Amino acid sequence: MAYPKPNSQPLQIRFIYRQQLHSSLVLAAVFASLLAGCDGSSTQSTSSTTTTDQNADEAIPAVFYETTEQCEADITQQQQEYQVLLKAHQQNQLAQPPTPPVMQVADCAPQMQAALQEHDRTAPVYSSLADCQADGVQCETTPANAETSGYRPAYGGTYLYPYSSPSFVYLNFGGSNRSVYQPHTVFRSSQPGQVVTPFGRTVPQTSLGPVSVPRHTSVVAPQRPTGTAARGTITGRSSQGFGSTYKSTGTGGK
Repeated sequence: MAYPKPNSQPLQIRFIYRQQLHSSLVLAAVFASLLAGCDGSSTQSTSSTTTTDQNADEAIPAVFYETTEQCEADITQQQQEYQVLLKAHQQNQLAQPPTPPVMQVADCAPQMQAALQEHDRTAPVYSSLADCQADGVQCETTPANAETSGYRPAYGGTYLYPYSSPSFVYLNFGGSNRSVYQPHTVFRSSQPGQVVTPFGRTVPQTSLGPVSVPRHTSVVAPQRPTGTAARGTITGRSSQGFGSTYKSTGTGGK
């Protein structure tokens, strides 16, 4: 279905800014990879690059959405803006061809389903609402079909890392396997304007679409602890390198 013809002047100005943002983010990621290569390190994807306490706050390019509708609206807008610049390039009004969006509208539903499944897989479950809230997050009751009943951090959206060399996962969507970007979900913070990572770090709640975020948001969340988790599960999670300074304050599952 054809989209209504946009107001070209404001749309061009806006999309040029977005393209500059896309280019700046990607160039920053490439530059960081080149620097790593100079140190003899291997070049890996943004989401799989080792994150340590020393580089955890380094800015990297990402995409952020909370819902399928937000994703679809943003991708639709990106595609409309891309067509405007593509036409301008074909008419020799732009020297360089524009970069097409990295996602399609049809990608949004399976992508956000994968994010919700990731939330189910990693969100810890607490026996009481007070224990859950003590970790600095907004909480919700677990779904009726959950393996363990109780309270868990509320889903706050997902970061995706489609730039440079992204990581993919597969899920069954509509009876067939679909490849989607590895989702990195976050929890709603009890503090307005913030989200909380599964490792207990807070991040300012970003705008939708392409964003620049700390590298620690790209760390894959650990599997949800078995059973009902003790207080401090989120801040108590740790891994080699990044997060090793967060020592467990709980007693694990029961």
